[in-house]
Amino acid sequence: MKTNARQLALDVLNDIFSNDAYANLSLDHHLKKSDLSVRDKSFVTALVYGVVAKKELLEWYSAPFLKKAPQPWLQMLLNLTLYQIQWMDKVPTSAAVDEAVKLAKNHDKHNGETAGKFINAVLRNFMRSEHRFELPKTWEIKYSMPKLLLDKMVKQFGGKRTGEILESLEEKSHVSLRVIDPTVEIAGTIPSVLTKTAVIADSGNFAEKAAFLEGKYTIQDESSQLVAPQMELSGTEEILDACAAPGGKTTHMATYLTTGHITALDLYDHKLKLIEENAKRQGVSDKITTKKLDATKVYETFGPERFDRILVDAPCSGVGLIRRKPDIRYRKESSDFTQLHDIQLKILDNASKSLKKNGIMIYSTCTIFDEENFDVIQAFLATHKDFEQVTISHEKNDIITAGCIFLTPEMYHTDGFFVAKFRKN
Repeated sequence: MKTNARQLALDVLNDIFSNDAYANLSLDHHLKKSDLSVRDKSFVTALVYGVVAKKELLEWYSAPFLKKAPQPWLQMLLNLTLYQIQWMDKVPTSAAVDEAVKLAKNHDKHNGETAGKFINAVLRNFMRSEHRFELPKTWEIKYSMPKLLLDKMVKQFGGKRTGEILESLEEKSHVSLRVIDPTVEIAGTIPSVLTKTAVIADSGNFAEKAAFLEGKYTIQDESSQLVAPQMELSGTEEILDACAAPGGKTTHMATYLTTGHITALDLYDHKLKLIEENAKRQGVSDKITTKKLDATKVYETFGPERFDRILVDAPCSGVGLIRRKPDIRYRKESSDFTQLHDIQLKILDNASKSLKKNGIMIYSTCTIFDEENFDVIQAFLATHKDFEQVTISHEKNDIITAGCIFLTPEMYHTDGFFVAKFRKN
């Protein structure tokens, strides 16, 4: 039987919210098993990420027409359909409603007819109401952002900038590529204003183009491409990438090397394999060796003063990635941030012992919260007197804060990102 695009989207959404699955992994798993066309796969992807990003708002829209909370799968089907009605202009409302009724009827042999009538009634009532043109007054519902994250943003950035960040997260991610072969022409892209190695596009399936498969460019956010230039590589350095997967920064650093070499660490075999696959496609496998290792065990494994350069792209809350990975917002507890701060410091402390004198160590994250960024580097420097912070400069002065690169999502429509630089005296 041919795969139904909306049913597949519903299956993925139920997997995310009922089984705590990661959106990107569940979506990839379901799409690979399907016989959907490229166009339908794009439709499913847009549906899934759209519903995840607006879950609280979608449930606010349906709430006035529900006498009691429906079964989770029925609520998710309502969310799926309301998203099409409210945000997908190219989808006829009648088609979205009809398909929803069919999916409800097909879900359960015994109660399908009842479910179908329920879905139809709720959606018809919604369509006739003025409520569909309203917006909630609270940011928590309007932007489907948990109170924990909202409170942290307002405390750190104030109300005005938090509003700008939230509004920017509503906009679709653009595609960012790192150009490896400078002679390659990539249609539909424009140069990045943040880094010479990047080009960007509003949309496009660049991972299926021949030039991508031939390693002439790779997909990597502009913000992430700001890391490798800070390593000050002449080509001969021994480098440790302490938390390397999936290998974007690893392979970028490798492009600077002649006789130098990178040891790339990760805890998981499947992630090491991903680094190896990326390195092979980009033609830099000979400059990278992967090793399965906990980044807090660097010194015990490699000993003192082993590396000229160390990159600690630390495990973090990933809040800077919410535009591209909207399910991140639902996975955070207040204790997570304290635990992450401690892990980040532990990795920095351990790895720093294996850095040679006069060596450079970079600390980076894809989060926007101080306790994982500025607080970590201040705590590290306070207990490591043999290290000094190196002030980073950039032609775009607004991305520099206290000598570090600090990007929030609304500034240049990139991921939220942080880069700090140290030198061992």
